[in-house]
Amino acid sequence: MKNSPASAKQHGYNIDVSKTKTARMLHRLIVNGPATRGQLGSELSMSQATATRLLTPLLQMGAIQILDGFNADYTIGKPAYRVAIVPDFTAFVGVKITGDTSYAVVVNLSGKVLDQDEVQIPDDSVDAVIAILVLQISRLTQHCPISGVGIGVGGRVVDSRIVASGILEWNDVDFGDKLHEVLGIPVTVSNDVNAFAQAEAWWGAGRGCNSFVLLCIGSGLGACMVQGGAVVSGEHGSAGMIGHQQITATGPRCESGHVGCARAYASSTCILQNLRENHGIDEDYDTFIGRAASGSQPETMIADDAVKAVARLVRSAIAFIDPDAVIVSGDGVRLLEVFEDNFRRLLTQYRHWNSPPVEVKLQEMQFSFWAKGAAAASMEQWTQSGLILG
Repeated sequence: MKNSPASAKQHGYNIDVSKTKTARMLHRLIVNGPATRGQLGSELSMSQATATRLLTPLLQMGAIQILDGFNADYTIGKPAYRVAIVPDFTAFVGVKITGDTSYAVVVNLSGKVLDQDEVQIPDDSVDAVIAILVLQISRLTQHCPISGVGIGVGGRVVDSRIVASGILEWNDVDFGDKLHEVLGIPVTVSNDVNAFAQAEAWWGAGRGCNSFVLLCIGSGLGACMVQGGAVVSGEHGSAGMIGHQQITATGPRCESGHVGCARAYASSTCILQNLRENHGIDEDYDTFIGRAASGSQPETMIADDAVKAVARLVRSAIAFIDPDAVIVSGDGVRLLEVFEDNFRRLLTQYRHWNSPPVEVKLQEMQFSFWAKGAAAASMEQWTQSGLILG
């Protein structure tokens, strides 16, 4: 008897009925690793015969491989073999775009970085960025055929169209289509935090979690929820846009004029703005953290308020979603590492007395991992490309 979606969820895999059966199978093997036909059938709510039928063309084309079994002919009988993705069957490029830099990686199906590159973006006009990316991607893939390109960019992104990006000051740009026209290969554009969360789900701190929340703090704030290995982007592509959620009714202002919002308290941009405008101090973020750690004022007070704001965001996520874990990263996470004892104390203080503890992980940020996430988004799209229909 086929399992229901509820029973599949117990295996840590979230069934997406919008995908073909083959897409779901490829996704399952990439995200969760090797499995037997019985496991695939159980987790994907399909019969073992259907699993065998779908596996056969994938085996024949070399996308997956048999790890062990009773005979070499996988079409005969019902051997108890496990199958797995062939890591080097194909590769993908992932790119993380900041306001002035493009970080790119090439990864195989197991998430191994085969090559990487970093170039400056002196001109952030759309045409200039496309020209820079084309040269960068071409250089990276001279000797490595790829099946897709993923782009991660800060802002609201819907169907690979950049609706609004404050970092690049772009609005309503069909960036995916424009880049595809030049490259001639599939291009997937994602919100950079969503892409980062995809990498965490597949190859990082979120692997093995049925659900988790990623919170990124840095020049801005953003969040993403992952359920069953899949990013939840919301009905309008705006899930996780938490920067302007109000923390207090009074307090510092963000650059948009909001009083006491999360961004005003915890983003590096607003922290340094607060120091300049309200205290006459002009210093960089590393200096701010160092002075705060040494007890200097007003840095220590501002750092304490920032840690409180992030702790409240984490506890709100836990209270609303009850995930397996919360991962906090971004280039501002070092502030939490310096004041980790206070951060952990606040998490306990804000926790509902009857709620179970949820693991909260602090993770150092690397731009290459953001780029890997963009590659993962492209890889996810590839599993649904219709190359093999099931």
